[in-house]
Amino acid sequence: MNLNSVVLMGKYAVAVLMLFVSALSFAQDNASVAPLSKDSADACYQSGVDLFSDGRYEEAVIMLKKAAESGHADAQYDYGLCCFNGNGIAEDKDEAVVWFRKAAFQGLPVAQYTMGNCYEYGDGVEQSSESAVEWYMLSAGQGYADAQAALGIAYYSGVGVEQDNQIAAEWFRRAAEQGNADAQSYLGTFYANGIVVQQSGYKAALWYQKAADQGHPEGLYNLGYCYEFGVGVDWDEDKAMELYEAAASAGLAVAQLDLALYYIERDNLGDDETALEWLYAAVAQDYPDAQYLLGRLYYEGRIVGKDQERASRWFAMAAAQENTEAQCDLGFCYLTGQGVRQDVEIAVRWFVKAAELGNVRAQHNIGVCYYEGLGLEQSYEEAVKWFTLAADKGYPDSEYYLGVCYNNGQGVGKNRSTAVKLLRRAKKGGCKEAAEALRILSE
Repeated sequence: MNLNSVVLMGKYAVAVLMLFVSALSFAQDNASVAPLSKDSADACYQSGVDLFSDGRYEEAVIMLKKAAESGHADAQYDYGLCCFNGNGIAEDKDEAVVWFRKAAFQGLPVAQYTMGNCYEYGDGVEQSSESAVEWYMLSAGQGYADAQAALGIAYYSGVGVEQDNQIAAEWFRRAAEQGNADAQSYLGTFYANGIVVQQSGYKAALWYQKAADQGHPEGLYNLGYCYEFGVGVDWDEDKAMELYEAAASAGLAVAQLDLALYYIERDNLGDDETALEWLYAAVAQDYPDAQYLLGRLYYEGRIVGKDQERASRWFAMAAAQENTEAQCDLGFCYLTGQGVRQDVEIAVRWFVKAAELGNVRAQHNIGVCYYEGLGLEQSYEEAVKWFTLAADKGYPDSEYYLGVCYNNGQGVGKNRSTAVKLLRRAKKGGCKEAAEALRILSE
């Protein structure tokens, strides 16, 4: 059974019903308009296109609307675009959707895809991921590559449809083979990670190259990774940097951040200015990891002046976007009163947010708060729970505290053997307190 039969069966029934309803509504909407003949509508549409190409937008809109009102699908779509973008007419996304819908009901694939976009982002309609997928289905079923890629993303992310990597891969492949750069980059990632396909660095690099050749930012970045680590291609650090810079110049925030880190760590004369240029470029895109790094730089006084108040502000911005390291550091700022008014309860709230998202450092900090009674009612039992969570992930400081709890019988049955094992693990992980505790126990 091919993918169409798996995915699109049942959707065609919806499409037929939509087309039937549209025929009625279209006839009603245009009952008072004397339609042009097909040849006249074609000529009118072409005139509108020519006028638009010449930058005569207001005149173009008149011709496009005239053809659109006569049922010309391409004209309906293009007139909708004029309404959507405000070209030659006041911007009106609600009106744009009316015309996109008319063209889509006539089976125009690009209009169906655009309707999917409108529903995905809530432009001119109430946002609905499920409705977006339905429109993408109709367009993708006609072979429209952008819709196929969008459908692949929907299945990959599980937004608007049940998550299914197998179906996602098939749609990505269809779109990629038609030259869609988004799909090519995603397909490369599937091969790089062995997602429902046999892992292949060579095929990953091949698809990334196809996307990169079109200037696709993620394709450039991922191909850079391949060259940096020799995945499917010969190792070439210079080529990797060239690709990373191309991705960053194309506006990819993660590439901009990586370049900033590269220049910070290289620490050559003049690199600080370049590092900050790339970092600020990523920050300007509201990229939380970049906001967090800028906060750390202000906190440490590295390549910028030390400023704990600014540091806490950047931590707060990144924390609001669920950067767990920023949440943890912001909690520490509130715990110690660095850059903000000291407030232990707020500190604990940020630790909890980060811990619930799996941040091991935050889990440890909550354990300490319970152990010491900081902002929480003192409880060795609760402390042991949080220390155990972090220790199970190999966090040395939690291994140390948990070892102390087992040695002293705090919140858990006293067990010297377990205590020693935990303290040894903590010492191996670099915890100096654990080394001292083991020395004392050995006396």
